[in-house]
Amino acid sequence: MLHMRCRKVRAMKYRQVSLVYLWAVVWLGLAAPLRAETRFSDEALEQAWVKRGIIFAPGFAGRKSAKFVSSPSVIRLDDGRLRMYVWVADDTPPWLRGRHMIIAAESHPSNPFRWEVISDEALVGPDPDVVIRDKGVGFPFVLPRDNAPWLMYYGTWGGDWTAKQELLNRLGVAESHDRGLTWRIADEDMLPSGPPGSFDEGALPSAAVLQRSENDYLMWYTAAEKYLRFVDVNQGILHIGVARSRDGMHWQKFPEPALRAREAEAEPFEACLARPTVLELDGVYHMWFGVYDMAPGARPDQASGKRPLTGEGLKRASGGSYRIEYARSTDGINWTRYADQPIFSLSPGEFDSSSQTYGSVVDMGDQLWMFYTGDGLGATGVGLATLDKADLR
Repeated sequence: MLHMRCRKVRAMKYRQVSLVYLWAVVWLGLAAPLRAETRFSDEALEQAWVKRGIIFAPGFAGRKSAKFVSSPSVIRLDDGRLRMYVWVADDTPPWLRGRHMIIAAESHPSNPFRWEVISDEALVGPDPDVVIRDKGVGFPFVLPRDNAPWLMYYGTWGGDWTAKQELLNRLGVAESHDRGLTWRIADEDMLPSGPPGSFDEGALPSAAVLQRSENDYLMWYTAAEKYLRFVDVNQGILHIGVARSRDGMHWQKFPEPALRAREAEAEPFEACLARPTVLELDGVYHMWFGVYDMAPGARPDQASGKRPLTGEGLKRASGGSYRIEYARSTDGINWTRYADQPIFSLSPGEFDSSSQTYGSVVDMGDQLWMFYTGDGLGATGVGLATLDKADLR
């Protein structure tokens, strides 16, 4: 009798283990298909975004934000207020000068041009004893969760990048157990770079994440593949990768990017796709992302080394610009991109006269609000644009 009972218990355990194993195999199979594909649409993009102007400039939070404010991540709190997590610094680029940190401010939607800083100190910031972020952090993305700690994904700034002139960003994650007021770093390098020759073998500086269900998360991350020399500029080539997770902490990357920079296939030369923001509305995924083009006519140098070239046919890389473009998807993995159609124009003489990037889009009910970074990737401030949701097409 005891022997029969033991056999039944072993059989039950075997079936349970088999079911768990089968689910793991199926889930990983879904998480890593052969490739993520991008198609291009020639259809005119008709999103009537209205630019409302700058909401704050460097210095809005005192000395710690004196020279730089960038890459907002905005969430709508349960009481209707807006909270912005934003990257600030007390010095200007070139990168890794000064102290780079993430702080937070809140605003009521009735006056989105007035923000109150809620963090006197860095929520996540530099640590001189940790090489990976001895200069600090940037590119925050905050994911509120109802029944689990909030998560903040961020890019680290650290190490000595000057010798190779190649940035060393890693993607970290922090947790908050008090609804985003204080944070504890959980993992400094949560998404390792890919192998040599892959689209994400270099730095991974930023990410956006959606929680689709209790055990299903999608991430879209900025991924550096390589560096190309444009005369006096060592320019990174960046794509947007996609990964899937069951807990928001441990990720399975897809082997192909969600969106790939077109490089020399475009004119001007398209070098970077960066810092996506994604919303899912009625089963459709909407992505806005920064696109960096080199100067018209610029092409990578063919000579080896990093010495400036001279002579006839010299093409300089200066004069490039970031603009915000759009893509959509029905599954968050395969995307239709509306290339070469920035969602709004530059404003001569304003904070975004030459560059617009690093957006964060918030669903406000009848409207979408986009908070975005202006010139110098953060040297002039953060602005606001709005779109009637009915015009999202």
